[in-house]
Amino acid sequence: MQYYDKKAVGARIKEIRNLRGMTQCKLAERLDYAGERQLQRIENGETSCSVDKLMEIAQILEVTTDYLLFGSAKGHGGGFQKYFENKTEKQVEFLCRLLETAGDNLGLLCQ
Repeated sequence: MQYYDKKAVGARIKEIRNLRGMTQCKLAERLDYAGERQLQRIENGETSCSVDKLMEIAQILEVTTDYLLFGSAKGHGGGFQKYFENKTEKQVEFLCRLLETAGDNLGLLCQ
């Protein structure tokens, strides 16, 4: 049986939240938390969240629960995560903008 690391789960939630340009306040609001403190504690690995909340976080952040729990993105995202590893926040932001622009202009390639 594989157990998960609360600190690693929290770090992945924070990383993806930042990649999505979402503040702690906004995510906490979407999770119906009274304030940011509960989300801060999850992201810092001080506490874990229920399976229901984990599934809700995954849906909001558009990742799999496998990715949040274990760092694997089986069947989701096609392995792009390797391009984001060991990058600065500015590099990740640039890559996200580049991918977004490419996605927006995909129709031009099919004409």
